[in-house]
Amino acid sequence: MKPIFRILAILVLATLFSCTDRNDPVDTDNIFRFKDYISYNTNGKNSITNSIRIELVKPLEQYEVTQEIPTEFLKISPKTNGRLIVENGNMLVFQPEEKLIPDTEYSITVYLNKLYDDVEHGFESYTFSFKTLAANFKINLGNLQSHSKEWQYITGALEVSDVISVKNAKLLVNVEQEGNDKIYISWPSELSDAKYFEFKIDSISRKVEYSQIKVFWDGKAIKTDNKGMDTLSIPGQNNFKVMDVKNKVAPQASLSINFSDPIKENQNFEGLVTIENTTNLRYEVDGNVLHVYPQNRIIGNVRVTIFNGIKNTENFSLKKQFSELISFEQIKPQLRMLSKGVILPNSSSNPFYFEAVNLKAVDVRIIKIFEDNILQFLQESNLESRHIYNLKKVGRRIVKKTIQLEEPENKNGVWKAHAIDLSKIFKADPGALYRIELSFKKEYTNYECSADDDEESDINYTTTSAAIDTEDEDFREERYWDNELYRWRNYSYNWEQQDNPCHDAYYSEDRTITSNILGSNLGLIVKKGNNRSYRFITTNILNTNPESGATIKLYNYQQQLIDVKTTDSDGFSIYDSDKKIAFVVAQKGKNYAYVKLEDGNALSLSKFDVSGKKLQKGLKGFIYTDRGVYRPGDSIHLTFVLNDAANKLPKNHPIKLEVSDARGKLTQRTVKNEGVE
Repeated sequence: MKPIFRILAILVLATLFSCTDRNDPVDTDNIFRFKDYISYNTNGKNSITNSIRIELVKPLEQYEVTQEIPTEFLKISPKTNGRLIVENGNMLVFQPEEKLIPDTEYSITVYLNKLYDDVEHGFESYTFSFKTLAANFKINLGNLQSHSKEWQYITGALEVSDVISVKNAKLLVNVEQEGNDKIYISWPSELSDAKYFEFKIDSISRKVEYSQIKVFWDGKAIKTDNKGMDTLSIPGQNNFKVMDVKNKVAPQASLSINFSDPIKENQNFEGLVTIENTTNLRYEVDGNVLHVYPQNRIIGNVRVTIFNGIKNTENFSLKKQFSELISFEQIKPQLRMLSKGVILPNSSSNPFYFEAVNLKAVDVRIIKIFEDNILQFLQESNLESRHIYNLKKVGRRIVKKTIQLEEPENKNGVWKAHAIDLSKIFKADPGALYRIELSFKKEYTNYECSADDDEESDINYTTTSAAIDTEDEDFREERYWDNELYRWRNYSYNWEQQDNPCHDAYYSEDRTITSNILGSNLGLIVKKGNNRSYRFITTNILNTNPESGATIKLYNYQQQLIDVKTTDSDGFSIYDSDKKIAFVVAQKGKNYAYVKLEDGNALSLSKFDVSGKKLQKGLKGFIYTDRGVYRPGDSIHLTFVLNDAANKLPKNHPIKLEVSDARGKLTQRTVKNEGVE
């Protein structure tokens, strides 16, 4: 082949590969093909501190339930050192020795043929990938405050997109005054690796004349290009002025007015601060800051005027009146839960309560966790668990509906309560658990965005291939429940815009509110003794009466039935055995109750002194008085109760009572040999 044709052939091949990479990305979402071996793996964008998790369908019977195994079963690119642990018999957890590399795509290969003996041909290894979050940060400076007339300080906060070390956090921010003097930045001594750090720009010199400080930030330490500088003015010692005015969003609108000097507290601020279209302002002094709280709701641009009658702690008045238009923003579109708890007693209607702001519609999704899957669900979750990755293993979506919300007259910045009658949406089956999800899209909001704010979304990240991005959302979700996809939602990710309602990145899974509902009138309490004695109490939630004749089924962790009990006329039942119970299921008619017996699920008694005394040998007795409070001169009637059921004492056995004063001196000794029963 001639050289010119050889060059052309290479160019054509390069062009073909380039087009392939750009238009047809490799599909790493092959969970459906490996569904007999893999049910879950780490995917999407992850923190650099997260472990890498792979859930296997078949348990690894050759290992203990929790055991460290050789890392040769995995290949990780870029190469990463760490420990590989088997959890619960079928979960591989790789724990890196060090943090992962930010903004890096990791490829993991699992050698299934080394884990199992009967792997089919073509399924010897399984490869998947995920990407770590890119490092980024932002700095928020607080108010200027005063140590004294000559020295001031500013508090601040550093927020990072992912976890970084304290050492790197301190390298991101520097402050100078007058271009020469470095200003000390103090950080709390108890800081550890985190995504949020508070700091204080301390010892700012307030000179006689006007000066400046410069705040520099540079992301070189965490390998990001975020770099810049901001200049802050420091007024002279005799220049009492307004430094800044900040506001909080409606409906609980407030102003924070930052002065150059500390404010005199015991002065009448009435008429010295005015906010357009408001009356009856409330004031609160915090050093150099005056907080102003209007009684009514404020929306939009209003004029704020600060008159020069305000005085500092040295009794000097403000030198110059301040007047400016301040914009009170709308509340961002949000949802929040009002209904609490999991158990929803049966009635003619089952209202589910929530609140919404700046929304005209919500999407309601109902996921049913089937009755015969409840124990499998409880193995890794609790009844109230809201965020679980393996939901599709035990449940399926049964309802999807968009509900129009009744909008308030003034729809800007008003939280409004709403109720959804679940009985009109679906018919609940006895014993099933239902997960309620409420979410919203950008087109459902009343939030006003300008043309400049309404930016185009960044590239979506998702574990599904680009080939199905154009498919109908409902079809993608059906494929998800059929275990053909890891994710069916397509969300934009942009750390800098994640709190901006005018950007697509705001509408992520974090805005979804969820709750689990079990329709039942049956209440169940389980008490466990130190000797593995279990007591069960069943009641009717509607009328609090004991539920007699309720069936109590006891299961171990592997969901195997151990025993069946029935409650008596008082709703009680007892089970004594050396076997450990993991789950209890109570049933009467169409009403069910589930309890997962795990130490972390027990009601906390940390606020109560329940330690008592455990007697190793001897007799058990209890002494008490007729009442708890006595006045000087009152007679005290004591009663002593003795438990000698295991070893009867002779009749009229003497009891000796000794009374001591506060200094330990014996004041009285009495012997009694007469008792009742």
